[in-house]
Amino acid sequence: MKAHVPAERNAEPVEGIPALDGLRAISILLVLATHLLPLGPKSLNLNSTAGPMGMSLFFALSGYLIVSTLRTATILEFVVKRIARILPLAYLYILLVVILFRLNKGALLSHLSFIINYRLDQMLPVTEHLWSLCVEVHFYALVTILTAAGGRRALLLVWPCCAAITAIRIAEGAHIAVATHLRIDEILVGACIATLPIVRFGSSTYSLLVWILAAGAWASTSHPQGEWLQYVRPYATGLLLWATISQPPNRLMAILASRGLRYVAATSYALYVIHPLTAHGWWNDGSIWERYLLKRPIGVIFTVVAAHMSTFYWERAWLQTTRRWLRSRRAQTAQSIR
Repeated sequence: MKAHVPAERNAEPVEGIPALDGLRAISILLVLATHLLPLGPKSLNLNSTAGPMGMSLFFALSGYLIVSTLRTATILEFVVKRIARILPLAYLYILLVVILFRLNKGALLSHLSFIINYRLDQMLPVTEHLWSLCVEVHFYALVTILTAAGGRRALLLVWPCCAAITAIRIAEGAHIAVATHLRIDEILVGACIATLPIVRFGSSTYSLLVWILAAGAWASTSHPQGEWLQYVRPYATGLLLWATISQPPNRLMAILASRGLRYVAATSYALYVIHPLTAHGWWNDGSIWERYLLKRPIGVIFTVVAAHMSTFYWERAWLQTTRRWLRSRRAQTAQSIR
């Protein structure tokens, strides 16, 4: 493994705020822990809490990144980069699933067209997690249409869109769901944060207190026994994102920007896509000791190695090719204008 490769060259920088990579790392670690480990006494529902926590944070960060990018990039650049970022690994994974587990034509089409979160009957245990990619892709389509129709100012519409989705969730009693129209407010809240100016706290003590309170709200609104509090989970997560962005330089920001967390953030997409392959079938057979003391550590090592290879070789090749094509196109455009 090329440990010397800077993580920031392979993950998309989150608007020049390294600490947000730490949040991204925390989000994927929570999701992996939910899917791969038994967390605490069952009575505490920690597995059912950590998953929503991780996904809401991952989604909010995505919304922040996407809208921040769209405010400076052209629509063509945005779309091409998103395709190069998402499709190569997603389609490679689906191809592997087809080879190993066989998907019928209908299920394959639903996976490839990112509508599987509305066709739950066509999911396999190793593709259940792809619902989140569907929500992401649908969000990309939404903000692309908004920008194409009304310019960058139209991105302010993410605010009423976010409120509308939450209203729909409340009307349908959907505390947590995988359908886009019942989950996308978790991404939209990050998009809303991206439209706000960054104003940093003056006092480190006060800013840390706000961050701790926001983290507590994020956790409590993710607990399944929180009932109606789960409706405000997107906004608690958005508060945590805002509190992180607004932090002055301090120990918390240094920890979140640490090299280890930035590496995890860099490989987070690959970790998320790949990890179910080592959580089902033979990997999940046997006694508790056999599964969690033998097979699961081996599976985690396999996932980390595969994610590293994917991030720094497979995905990087597509991203670099895309950047070269965009640079060449910009150069040709500039030359034609002259």
